[in-house]
Amino acid sequence: KIADLPGWGALSSRNLAESIRTVASEGVPLSRYIYALGIRFIGTQSSQLIASAYKNVDAFLDALDEASTYSETSSNDDEDIKPPFALLFGGKEAEKVKGIGPSAISALVSFSKEETLMTAAKDLARSLKIYDVNVDVERDNPNTIGKESKESLSLPFQGMTIVFTGTLPGMSRISAQKAVTKLGAKSTPNSISKLTNLVVEGEKGGKKSRRARDLGVKVIDADEFMNLLNDSKSS
Repeated sequence: KIADLPGWGALSSRNLAESIRTVASEGVPLSRYIYALGIRFIGTQSSQLIASAYKNVDAFLDALDEASTYSETSSNDDEDIKPPFALLFGGKEAEKVKGIGPSAISALVSFSKEETLMTAAKDLARSLKIYDVNVDVERDNPNTIGKESKESLSLPFQGMTIVFTGTLPGMSRISAQKAVTKLGAKSTPNSISKLTNLVVEGEKGGKKSRRARDLGVKVIDADEFMNLLNDSKSS
């Protein structure tokens, strides 16, 4: 039971259940969904910042899944493994999201490692219509709910799951992930699967590139990727 987990109790679990009942019958913004999970230190403002970083619920849940398996040991052994919630906390070459501190990151990681809470979060996501950050929702006009903006439809990476491998010239991996997310990418996980739409291969791309080609996933090199970014800036 959720009430039996560390940091949770009968009142907290009842509040979570009430949040679920309240929003189950209608679509909600991603920030409200995140807030409804009741994660410690994640208030309304933090929820909005997190939603702005990840753009859609799948990308947010992917980040939670990645955090659940992260360890300092594994990151030291494989340079391709980024720290948990890198889009929020940043890294050596990327600025962190202002308003998201170590306590919030730690709380997100702790949440990700609780199987019961993760199951509840995914079940809630499946039961709700959760609006992406780049989707227009007008409360006063129900006919427009869920309608994507014209700008989002023309984004070059709209809805794509993109994996980076190797080193990109003049750009850190975190910066590249932020760039494609702004241009519509759905998520940027570390691993390749049948759900991957595109792999960007930098220098020493290695086994990820080979696996992508084996799965029939499109692979582009760093030059082609940079050209796509430059074209999007000039369009």
